[in-house]
Amino acid sequence: MESGTTATGVWGAHQPGIAGSVLLWVSRSTPLGRGAPRKLLYKAFEAINPGPVDTELFGTRVRLHPAHNVSERKALMRPDRMDPAEHALLGERMARAGAVFVDIGANAGLYSLDAALHGGRGAHILSIDPNPELLERLAFNLATARADGRVRADVKLTAVPVAISDREGMGVLVGGTDEGSRSLEGKGSGAAVPLRPLSALVVEHGLTHIDVMKIDVEGHEDKVLPPFLAAAAPELRPDLIIIEHLARGSWAIDCIADAEARGYGIRFRTSNNTVLERAVPGSRSQPV
Repeated sequence: MESGTTATGVWGAHQPGIAGSVLLWVSRSTPLGRGAPRKLLYKAFEAINPGPVDTELFGTRVRLHPAHNVSERKALMRPDRMDPAEHALLGERMARAGAVFVDIGANAGLYSLDAALHGGRGAHILSIDPNPELLERLAFNLATARADGRVRADVKLTAVPVAISDREGMGVLVGGTDEGSRSLEGKGSGAAVPLRPLSALVVEHGLTHIDVMKIDVEGHEDKVLPPFLAAAAPELRPDLIIIEHLARGSWAIDCIADAEARGYGIRFRTSNNTVLERAVPGSRSQPV
């Protein structure tokens, strides 16, 4: 799934003008780019740039859709605050030949794009999100990066438009206007989406090891990680897991404690995520 254009045209059609560029500079380069002032700066920016925004991220050209996506909005207004420790570790691991990254709850695919940019020889990224529109954004940005020579030709990215859960079937993705916060744990009406267990999907896509796994599924993490670790062959257990822990208090199974019981240790925590590492990683992939 890669495309050089979207319904809104080739890259460059949505670059901010002078006023918008000044607002972005203030947000990215001064203390006003934090907290409430950043929200005011974004409102001012959106008033003159209401649609997609063509900009740069991770040193490459991207198109962001910040109006209804908090993740893309942060990437636009304050990219240096986008999980810097997690991205640094991801880049280090993906630089190894044959590295595999599984991105569960890929959203607009910013983690997946960063993994592709750092991908060493024969790297493979599996980007999983139930919203096909978000995966199309990833496809556009990936194609743009490939056109610029920023991604190796032998780096493979596979987009899978499903939701990961502990069973096969259908679920309902519920949520408000923020595309990235819609959840299978919500109540009310929403979009019907196919559900797949991760263990089945990994086998279907022929993965033999996983270097890094990221899980951000808005409170559904306990239906993703514990069942996978219980079912997966030892060689398929990820060397590194980045898991959002904001819903830890509502998990039926504590994903972090369960992983620790299976041989993982906590590498570090941030305000949003816990990063877990296997005590004896597989170490199949080697530096380029």
